[in-house]
Formats: sequence, structure tokens, C-alpha cells
Amino acid sequence: MKRHLSLILVGLGMVVSSVSSAQERVKTSIVQELTRSIEQNYVQEQKIPQIVSALKALSNTDAFKTAADDQALLLLLNQELKKFDQHLSLSIVPKKDTTEKGSKQRYESWFDKLERKNFGFEKVEILPANVGLLSFWGFANVTPRSKQKVHSAMTLLEDADSIIIDLRNNGGGDATMVQLISSYFLDKPTHLNSFYSRDTGLTSEFWTVPVAGKQRPNVPIYILTSNKTFSAAEEFAYNFKHLGRATIIGEPTKGGANPWRFINLTSDMRVAMPTSMAVNPVTKSNWEGVGVIPHVKVESDLALDVAYSKALQHLRGISKDTRHLNDIELALKTLKQHH
Repeated sequence: MKRHLSLILVGLGMVVSSVSSAQERVKTSIVQELTRSIEQNYVQEQKIPQIVSALKALSNTDAFKTAADDQALLLLLNQELKKFDQHLSLSIVPKKDTTEKGSKQRYESWFDKLERKNFGFEKVEILPANVGLLSFWGFANVTPRSKQKVHSAMTLLEDADSIIIDLRNNGGGDATMVQLISSYFLDKPTHLNSFYSRDTGLTSEFWTVPVAGKQRPNVPIYILTSNKTFSAAEEFAYNFKHLGRATIIGEPTKGGANPWRFINLTSDMRVAMPTSMAVNPVTKSNWEGVGVIPHVKVESDLALDVAYSKALQHLRGISKDTRHLNDIELALKTLKQHH
């Protein structure tokens, strides 16, 4: 009996060992595929040796060896990848949901969500003393409907004496939407940004485009940022900062300058791979890893009040209209009472 029990235990040990070895091979294979994809596609080629070295070191750690499932492995690998690039990350390939109304994806993309939720626009408001406020959380794809939404927002703001653009919760999106919105505030053809693509070896330039509404090349602009401001939202702020077109107020932004695309590593796992790189025509550089540094650094929850106060003080210095000046003084007094 003891001999039989011993054989059973040995057999179980072999099964566990076999399962464990299979898991190790799968994990090692994923790291190998990730490394290969980074070497072939990642745009910041000077960083590749460091990333590859870090992944190799990670695969020899106890944490890597004890990662029991895909989620644990993703968490571990993403923590390492984020040290080098905020965009570079692994995720599970979304599955199709065929349980209702045919084939329907459970996963909702950033751009689908933007389209479903008013293209990201949350607030268009005229504050006391005729200061405009525009708040939105993403840069949607440019379509006839999204262009109309932008035009409607800009029409509401077209007679504001100063404009605050709130990007504190803006996670980015489409560079062509950056191009479109920027074009309302610049009347001469202006080179906004360029993107170098490792895939093609070519550089694409983004310039201002004709717009349907009134352009405001001289209206004072204040852009609000936080450590959540990311990607295309950072591009907008960075462009306007280095064109001398806006005052940036808030916190340094998140620091993701390089466009990415999904590359499947396995049938179940994919990597968001930065394959292009922003190149600003003024700085010949970008905000990758450092973020956009504001002109006025304040905690993000104070940024709106600081920007509004600065806008009012600027208008007080240039306005000639007595009634407008009275409105400005009242607004400043009200703002002061809130603090």
C-alpha cells in the first residue's frame, strides 16, 4: 500500500512539474516575442538595448517565475515597460461576444467611447466677464459629425474676450483633431508638429487647416494641464506653448509623445507599440518622458481659478469699456471670496 501511495505521489509530482514547465515555456515565449517585436518596431531605437536588458533580467526573478496567470504576468511586465515608455504596454486581445445580436465586441476602443460620449466635449461655457471655457477629455477622430461638434463649440466661444481650454483630464487621441481645433486659433498657415515613422522611415508634417468658423488668432488662451494630461492633449499644449500662443497652467503632463499601434504577440496577447515619434518644428524634440512643463506650476485642482484670475487681470489691463471693467472687478471679487 505504501509503495502504491508513493508511486501516486511521484506521479502527481511529475504532473505538477510538467504543468509548471509548460507555464515557464509560455512565459518565456511571450517575453521572447515581446523582445523581438520591440527590436523590430519600437521607434526610440536608442532605448531598445536597455529595455531588452531589463526584460531579460526580469525573466530571471522570483516574481516572474511565480506569476501564476496572464494577469499577474501582464502586471509585472507592464510595470517594467512603463519605466521606459508610458505608451508601451501589454494587454489581452479582446474576445468577440456572440451571445447577443450576433457578433459584438465587449471591448470599446478609445475612439468608439469618444464618439458615443459627445466626442469628449463636456463643457462649453461663458464665465462672468466674458471669459470662455472649453473642457473635453479626448481628441476624437475627425469625421463630419465631430467637425460639426467642434464648430458648434467654437461658435459659442467666438466672441469670448479670453479662452481657457481645460485638458486636465484629457487622455489624448487623434492628431488630426489637434490640427483642426488648433486651426481656430491661428490664422496663418502654421506648422504645428511632425511625426517620424519607423515603419516607413518618413516624416509627416501637420499644419493648420481651413476651418468653417471664425478664427481667433489674437484671443488670449490659457491651457490647463495635470499629470493625467496625455498623448494628443500633450501635443496640443506643447505646440501652443512653443508657438507662444498660450499660457500653460497646472502640473507637468504625463509624458507620452509617440503614436502607437497594437501588435499581436500571441492569439491572446498584444502590445501597444510606439512606432512613430513626434518632432516639434520649434524645439526639434518632444515631451516624451518629461511631459509638458507649465508656465505656471500649480496643483491641478487650483489651475482653473488661477487661469481665470490671470485672464481677468489681463482683460482689466486692456479693456476700455466701463461696463466690461465693472464685470471684471465683480468677477475678481467673487473669485477672491471663494478662497
